[in-house]
Amino acid sequence: MKKSVITFLGFYVVNQDELGVRLTLGKFSGQVAPGLGFCIPILQKIYTTKSSIQTIDLPNQQVVLNGNVSVTISGTVHFRVVDSEQALLEVVDYQQSIKQLALTTISDVIGTKTIEEVRGQKASIAAEIEDVIRGTTKKWGLGDIDIRLTDASMEPNLLRAMMRETEAKKEATAQRIKAESDQITADIFCKAARLLASSPGAMTLRILQTLSDISSDKSTVVVPIPIELLSGSNSFTAQYNDIVPVADIEMVSNQVFCYCPSCEQRFNISEVTKNERYDKNPDLPGIQLSCTKCKTLFSVSKMR
Repeated sequence: MKKSVITFLGFYVVNQDELGVRLTLGKFSGQVAPGLGFCIPILQKIYTTKSSIQTIDLPNQQVVLNGNVSVTISGTVHFRVVDSEQALLEVVDYQQSIKQLALTTISDVIGTKTIEEVRGQKASIAAEIEDVIRGTTKKWGLGDIDIRLTDASMEPNLLRAMMRETEAKKEATAQRIKAESDQITADIFCKAARLLASSPGAMTLRILQTLSDISSDKSTVVVPIPIELLSGSNSFTAQYNDIVPVADIEMVSNQVFCYCPSCEQRFNISEVTKNERYDKNPDLPGIQLSCTKCKTLFSVSKMR
């Protein structure tokens, strides 16, 4: 605010945190710096204003956002006088002027934003408001403009609706992640089942390991186990034989050929099957092979 300096015999004192102007017969005749000065009594007058940082609290105002959502905005404006001539002579009350300018600019800028942007991007919105205000306040001799949006509140029912929407999105994300995890787990279990089924001994060891884990608990647990599993008999293995695909057998001029069930790659297995009888519908498990082309595991089974 503009303040008239009291003089004594033409001498006056300007404080360190003040800037001033000298008016001679009502006309600007220069700026005055802090310290002791002299002016011509009656003909000259000295006016000063604060040059330190000043703060103005902005009152709450209702702003309609993009999407017809109403929010209550409040904030503060920080600034300082950098040019006493413009601040004291170009505007009647620079404090009231910058306050009204800030309120108007906040309403204009925030009115183009969505509620998500207002709640999550306060710093960038404040910077945008500052850029708009600086163009005008520079003409008023004001600088170091700093806008802070302290609050952006909305009606309770709207806030509850947004919270429910956020919770629904989080729940959907959690369900999707769980489904993906279940799919990965199922794939791993399928691979493990095929591997265990291909080796009766491995299945037996897995069962024994499970029993060992259960036995660590002091409680009594009764687990029925098929006798075929412990004996590793062929009848038990035959139950899992369909997990590994069986290759078709072809006899050509005393040569034995098989075809990969996946890619139809042909293999000569005469040496492997020497002294054995083979058929495409076997009763007993035989040799397991891996296709060199598609890496599919399949079996070539023998007859009794």
